[in-house]
Amino acid sequence: MDSKANSAAFLRAKDFFEKTYRDRGMVKWQGFYLSDHVEDVAKYTEKTAEVEARTAMPRMDEMEIDHILTHAYANHEVVRVQRIHCDELGHLTPMVQGKVTGYWENNIYIGNEMIAFDDINWCECVNA
Repeated sequence: MDSKANSAAFLRAKDFFEKTYRDRGMVKWQGFYLSDHVEDVAKYTEKTAEVEARTAMPRMDEMEIDHILTHAYANHEVVRVQRIHCDELGHLTPMVQGKVTGYWENNIYIGNEMIAFDDINWCECVNA
């Protein structure tokens, strides 16, 4: 193509984009966005349902809790513990599950997590 043909083609393209072409903006990306968005909404809905399904177990006596945790520690058993406190939105925190790995002052270590003894609402030994 010669320079006159190039100039004419560029002028036609410029005229087309200035007067005729209408950019659809983000609409053209909606197909890419939609699948990710649907996946994120599904994950959020699932997590929200799981959080709302958590129920408070009946409050156990401190002696019962101590007996279960001591037994689990001595026999290397797995325990499941529910805390008393809730998260910032008022939902129960997830149960902690693992082996009792030790005690320190008024705290119990379940796996690598330290839990204050006063913060335990309920616990049980889990049959592995």
